[in-house]
Amino acid sequence: MEHYEDQAESATEQLLEHSWERRVRRASQRELLIDTVAGALFVAVAAGLLLGARGLHPHAGQTGPLTGTGVLLIVVYAIAARIEFPVGTGYVVPTQLILVPMLLVLPPAAVPAAVGVGMVLGNAVDWMFGRVPPRRLLSAVPDSWHAVAPAAVLLLAGSPTIGFGQLPLLAGAIAAGCLLDLVCSLTRMRLARAVPQVDLQIRVIAMVWTVDACLAPVGFLAAIATREHGPAILLGLPLVVLLWLLARDRSQRIDKAHHRLKLVEQERVRLQSAVRRLGDAFAAKLDLGGLLEILLHGSIEALDAAAGRLELPSAPSPVRLSVGVEGWLDALEHEARAEEGSAGPVQIGKAGVWRLSVPMRIAASPGEMPGSLWLVRADRAFEEDEIALMSELVAKAELAAAEIIDNQLIRQEAMTDPLTGLGNRRRLTSDLRAALEDRAGDAGSSLLLLFDLDGFKAYNDTFGHLAGDELLARLGARLRRAVDGFGRAYRLGGDEFCAHLDLSGIDPHALISTAARALTESGPEFTIRASLGVVLLPQEASDTSLALRLADERMYAHKRRRSTGAGGQASEVLLRAMRAKQPALDQHAGDVARLAARVARRLQVNGEALDEVFRAAQLHDIGKVGIPDAILNKCGGLSDSEWEFVRNHTLLGERILHGAPALRPIARLVRASHERWDGSGYPDRLRGEEIPLGARIVSVCDAYEAMISDRAYRAAVPHEVACQELRRCAGAQFDPAVVDAFLAVVEDDSEEGASDATRTAAAHVRTLLRSGSARTAA
Repeated sequence: MEHYEDQAESATEQLLEHSWERRVRRASQRELLIDTVAGALFVAVAAGLLLGARGLHPHAGQTGPLTGTGVLLIVVYAIAARIEFPVGTGYVVPTQLILVPMLLVLPPAAVPAAVGVGMVLGNAVDWMFGRVPPRRLLSAVPDSWHAVAPAAVLLLAGSPTIGFGQLPLLAGAIAAGCLLDLVCSLTRMRLARAVPQVDLQIRVIAMVWTVDACLAPVGFLAAIATREHGPAILLGLPLVVLLWLLARDRSQRIDKAHHRLKLVEQERVRLQSAVRRLGDAFAAKLDLGGLLEILLHGSIEALDAAAGRLELPSAPSPVRLSVGVEGWLDALEHEARAEEGSAGPVQIGKAGVWRLSVPMRIAASPGEMPGSLWLVRADRAFEEDEIALMSELVAKAELAAAEIIDNQLIRQEAMTDPLTGLGNRRRLTSDLRAALEDRAGDAGSSLLLLFDLDGFKAYNDTFGHLAGDELLARLGARLRRAVDGFGRAYRLGGDEFCAHLDLSGIDPHALISTAARALTESGPEFTIRASLGVVLLPQEASDTSLALRLADERMYAHKRRRSTGAGGQASEVLLRAMRAKQPALDQHAGDVARLAARVARRLQVNGEALDEVFRAAQLHDIGKVGIPDAILNKCGGLSDSEWEFVRNHTLLGERILHGAPALRPIARLVRASHERWDGSGYPDRLRGEEIPLGARIVSVCDAYEAMISDRAYRAAVPHEVACQELRRCAGAQFDPAVVDAFLAVVEDDSEEGASDATRTAAAHVRTLLRSGSARTAA
């Protein structure tokens, strides 16, 4: 492996390399708290030493130096403490040069307090001149711990007068101070989470001890001289100044080296970015947004611009990209707008800021797409060769963008149904494959809904193929709007539609019923609805072919249940007969049937009973095919004989339905559809719960639809008036419970259009989701 020439090799330089940024950053709240606690402990220990000295040695030989000498030592210590050689995450301070004289001249118990005062004094002066931040005042006190151990050792030794004969004692005291300093610094850094490597830090501190060992003898000699003559300590000031100059030079060299490293790092990042963008350019062949991003960022880097903007408003998806200082772009934008019609690049300068506008014209289908690229930089104009470079770069980007857009249009056309604009089978297969691969590693679920229109062939035969195409386009647009925000809609061909929806915590019944309702339409001579098949992915199918096959099987099973039964066939025949006799009755019957099914579900009617209610509501007026049109369409009041004729339509309807064995269960509901809750109805004057529940439901829904529809003999009434009339007649004409259920249904349209099949499918999906969740929890 190659090594850079500027790579740090010594332990000290390695520590500097990793800690220089930490040295200059602001202290965290945690570090400030640690310094505060350490400072408070130091003050307590220093005070304890002063108090303990009086009890241990009340008649010690050293009664204290002259006040002037003590102050002089503190001042010189404050000066020496500001000499900082950067090493590791801290500094080497030549404190032993003054600490040793303090230990020999001052009472040992007073030395920690004197050192603390000196540290605070030196930092305060630096702070006043703006050389250090205020938090250094807080850390000055805990930085004085190195004076506690030597003072304690000498105090315990009886505070003797130190001479050449007591050098071992002094050496032991200084060693104790070094050990305490090591423990305190490691503890503080460990608590502050700022120790790079413990073994490396110990090696650096060992080097610091070496420096202390070199300075301690000089300090001892200064102490001997100071005991004889107090101002002699000033003789050490030249050495202090020399050390300050050396420390200052070292700090400056480290700052410059650190700055160079930063520049190298920035250049490396810039080059890496350029290389990465070059790779992105190859990967962006089919991505217009990626190409334009590369063009903008690459232009800014190539011209060393401060900001840039790229606009392509006429693209399939309008593009407006901005990078850099928006203020510079906006300040000159109105001037650039005036030059947008120019054929070539235009440069504008204002107040030392230069703006280059390069027009773009992408020749792609269906027509040319104009746009522009703007670049801004300060202090210097764009040179001619730079402008030429940008023109060439934009020209190449125009060709690449035109190719990308044409390819996208071809791919879109190949995967889009031309009649409805929905995705086709190829798009569905591609989307399903991608979705199943994405969901292989998570618990996300989606629904595949497959629809086949019922009644579409009859619609085509009745109205023609052109009308059939218009119907398919109309239903496709409804399905797209219905699933928007939840997934994508598709047309697979003919009258088959599909939707792929993401559940994401949504109630499956709401999604299924909304999609099914979108494919439902009815008119005077037709009714279009959809058979459906539902598959939960990936729980029920792990690949595309299985999912589509399963959905197809379920869809055709639903279609067979709906259309092949004798009841369904007979109902269709009778509905056609009623439609031929009275088209208005067919529309009314359909509206009543849909309302009745919703009310029945509200009353917990399900399965075959629900189907009976729906068919009874559809055919409740079938007996009116035997009533003359003159009576049905009469504008005035009916005579008694005419009323008797009308009242017999329920009996006629019952006889017609008895002719088809599959419809006999609903014949009794049609016969009782005009009975009243109080027993005053016809034909059997049944009362209360003697009336079948299905008939009671049809009665309420029939009355409501009759009230809100125009009739030959009266105008329609508003919805609110009709509901009020139902409330008024509850308990007399209508079952109160049915009225309550009806009013709840018309106030909540969330289930409108929901078929029994959609409810069954939704229940199946919920069961699968619950079982999957249970397995996951287990």
